[in-house]
Amino acid sequence: MPLATAPRIATVALIALLAALPAAHAVTPAAQVAKPATVAPSESQAAFDARMQWWREARLGMFVHWGLYSGAAGRWNGEAIKGSAEWIQRNAHVPTDEYARQMLPLFKPKPGFAREWARLAKQSGAKYLVFTSKHHEGFALHDSAVSDFDAKDATGRDLVREIVDAARAEGLKVGLYHSVIDWHHPAYPYRDFARLEHPLPHPLEKAGDKEDPGYAKRANLKQYQDFLQAQVRELVERYGPIDVLWWDYSNPGAEGETWRAGELMAMVRKAQPGIVMNNRLYRSLGYDDPQGSLKWFDRAHGDFTTPEQAIPAQGVAGVDWEACMTMNGTWGYSALDTHWKSTRELVRDLADTASKGGNLLLNIGPMADGSVPEASVQRLREMGAWLQRNGDSIYATQANPTAPVTWGRITAKGKRWYLHVFERPADGELRVRADGALRARLLDGGRELALRRDGAEAVIALPATLPDTIDTVIELAPSES
Repeated sequence: MPLATAPRIATVALIALLAALPAAHAVTPAAQVAKPATVAPSESQAAFDARMQWWREARLGMFVHWGLYSGAAGRWNGEAIKGSAEWIQRNAHVPTDEYARQMLPLFKPKPGFAREWARLAKQSGAKYLVFTSKHHEGFALHDSAVSDFDAKDATGRDLVREIVDAARAEGLKVGLYHSVIDWHHPAYPYRDFARLEHPLPHPLEKAGDKEDPGYAKRANLKQYQDFLQAQVRELVERYGPIDVLWWDYSNPGAEGETWRAGELMAMVRKAQPGIVMNNRLYRSLGYDDPQGSLKWFDRAHGDFTTPEQAIPAQGVAGVDWEACMTMNGTWGYSALDTHWKSTRELVRDLADTASKGGNLLLNIGPMADGSVPEASVQRLREMGAWLQRNGDSIYATQANPTAPVTWGRITAKGKRWYLHVFERPADGELRVRADGALRARLLDGGRELALRRDGAEAVIALPATLPDTIDTVIELAPSES
């Protein structure tokens, strides 16, 4: 049921408490939390490597953006809204109560949706599934004791439980995306964040007292931090092993201890010792410089970093990273966005990412009932078919160990290299800087290819027509192997 019609006693008490508290706890630009000092990781390198091993070998994960915004499908009151669909409340500047009134009745997950997602992820070749337990709109997919703006109250179902169980049944690792921004919670001090040099967006970021009466009494950063901690604790303590916690997001002036990040991370690691976390409690996204997000990586802030909607020009040794990308132009479901990337582009993005030592987290945006758009289903299944034939060139590989090439990408497993041929050179020969006696064969089918030496280069004769127009993979290995 909507928040206004079925409040829990706990929520009513919380709101009453917030109204009675002074606004002095709200963050202000003059009292921004300083950037935490860098500290050396307490975990040994060997222990860190062991914890990260599955993630480094996975190379491909499936991201899922799903929430109340899925029901809007890119329109508000019949009008197409510019921007990514999961941000529609902010982009259309919709107050919380009105957003809940219109969106809650549209959110009706069908039976078995979670099994469909998990099977699709398995078919795609993904090794892990990360889904939005709560996006910026504040609607939680789990049964939360500290809020009634959640799936249990809206649908009578704990959707996190359904998704986690379905993913495990398919042998997938499980990840939870969780936003530290919450446009719904009464104590969230959005006006203070909106005044920062790098604002945190909010639907009412420019609203005055007329549009949002009582803000000054409600806004209280400490109370909001307590709420954030409570919901995260529910997620990491109630659902068995959780493999990834994917935080989102921070900006300079609202990062780190603004969210009591050290305490959050310690609580999560205590409940889930083997978990892997990104660093978005501390870092902004770096859209304009995806390579930069690798260069300023600090392990004290998380295990890996997340360039978004772009693959960095090259990797950085010793830095774990994951490019998160959409298949069209939006994360949440939009009926208006039909500009889908081709399977060819997606497979090549995967090879490109792996060749630089990173993972690809590829997004789907299901509809309000949990159905996945057919365009996404088709592309993921085609990617899975390619990986069935060529998965050895992606899974558990390392970055290109030699000079870059113009015709494609290179991944490696020790002395065994995989040449991903995107474009056939005009002379029909591949040139690779590689030492020693080598042999070459097509990975799919095993056909041997003629190879000769030309100084420091191995020269491989290609078939007249590339067998795979998406990405023909050639295995280059020592001749004795």
